[in-house]
This record gives sequence, C-alpha cells and structure tokens, in this order.
Amino acid sequence: MPRATGIPVSLVSVRTRDGVVLDGVAAHPRGRRRTALIWVHGLGSTFSSGQPTTRALAVALERAGIGYLKLNTRGHGVVARAGKRLMGAAFERFGDSVHDIRAMIGLAGRSGYRRMILAGHSTGANKALHYVARTGDRRVAGLMLLGPISDVAGERNRIGGRELARRVAAAERLARRDPEALVPRAWGFWSARRFISLYRPAEAEDVFPYYRLDAGWAALRRVRVPLAVIVGGRDEYLDRRPAALIAAFERNAIRARSCRLVVVPRANHGFRGHEPALAREIVRWARTVG
Repeated sequence: MPRATGIPVSLVSVRTRDGVVLDGVAAHPRGRRRTALIWVHGLGSTFSSGQPTTRALAVALERAGIGYLKLNTRGHGVVARAGKRLMGAAFERFGDSVHDIRAMIGLAGRSGYRRMILAGHSTGANKALHYVARTGDRRVAGLMLLGPISDVAGERNRIGGRELARRVAAAERLARRDPEALVPRAWGFWSARRFISLYRPAEAEDVFPYYRLDAGWAALRRVRVPLAVIVGGRDEYLDRRPAALIAAFERNAIRARSCRLVVVPRANHGFRGHEPALAREIVRWARTVG
C-alpha cells in the first residue's frame, strides 16, 4: 500500500446505481471500525486534490479511531465521461450527486463502518446537505459543511445582480435548444444546464440562500443529525463577513440535534496553510458524533 499520508492508504473505487465508477482513497484505523468520515469534494476537484488536507485529516482521524474516505464525484475535473455521458463540473447534473454519495456510504458500510459523517467542502457541501435533506439516510450520523458558499451570491458580488440575471436568461434560452451547449466562454466553461443549476436562484443546488431575506432554507431545516459549519475567516468567495454567514446557519438549523459553528482565522476557501487547525476542528467534532 502507498504511504503518502504517513499511514496505510488504499486506492478504492465504487460503482453507482446508474453505472458511474468513482475512484478514490481510503484510510482505515487499527482495530474495530465504527465511524467513517466521507469527504465530498468541491466543484471540479478530484480525490487527489488538496493533498495537504488529505494527509492531515487521514493521520488525525486514524489516531482518533475514525476511518476516512475521499472519492471522486461525477463532477470531478472540468469534463469527464461515463460511457457516452458527459460529466465533470461542466456537465454534471446536481441531482445525480445523490447516486454518488449513496455509493460512497455503501462502500464505507461494506468496509465495516456503521456510522458515517458526511463532510462536504464547497460545492461538496451543497451536495452533502442535499443528500441528507432528500434521503434522510439513517446511516449518516453527522453532517459537516466546509466553506458553504452560495454560488449565486458569489457571482452576484463579482459581476452584479443585473448582469447575472441577464446571463441566466440567455442560458435558459440556450438550454431550451440544447442543454449541453456551452455558454459563452467568458462566463466560464459550463453547459447551459449546469450554468442554470449554479446561478439561478431557488434551484435544487441553491441550498445556502443567505443572500435572500425571504429564503426558506428548506434543505437545512430538514437536517436532524448533528451539524458542523466551518468557514475560512478570509474566504475569497464570501460576499459578507464570516460572522454574518455563520449567524444565518445558526438561525436556520432549527432541527439539527446540535450545531457547531467555527471560523478558522485567516483561512481562505480551501483552508490552504491551515490544514492542521482544520483537521483538529474536524476531529474534535467527529469524536462527539462518532
């Protein structure tokens, strides 16, 4: 076995119900396997991205007796294929992430774990929350949202609300002709359908609607398991102070069994350079859940 993280690590793969193969890595603790943390990566990332975080987490979790799994989603990279289907960040369908996460949990279960903690980073946080809210999977013992930033809010902040609304309307017209047609390159490398999913308010992917005062936060309000929210103090995609974001989650996590809210000082969206502090926070909370 490779020892990139300083502990035994296994390359793993799993096939989803709809036939997509997801590759990844797993690190198992010595002794009895009870709880596993499943990391759901962000937009266009891969299981091999963010190696400093993977290394810090795998080591810290192993010492705590908690397993660690990190696999690709079908949204890994910019463009990917599964047979004739186009996937990757540019073409994935957000709702299909339920298949990916269900397969990851199944793999953990077959590896001997009975309690799963979902830890989603960035767009992976959207997917993890969507999964828990939609399925109510009782194997999920805790939910962790890392860098849970609204793509709508971030893009509005970057280009302005009027311009974003114009682009969404253009993408809607394009999608009616061909959902997989690409939007203008200046808008990013996205299919029309993917652009709408990311940037049209109230889409299924828009689970962090802190930018709308009248938002219902339907997904978050369905969560009943322990919840943790971790935000970088200098997240470059935030359109407001981290404390304001944290407060929005605190107000709307009304059914969560418990809610831990953390701002990692001076950390950016990827927590680069703050991996040990991030790992400590994750393990501290995971122990209370597992």
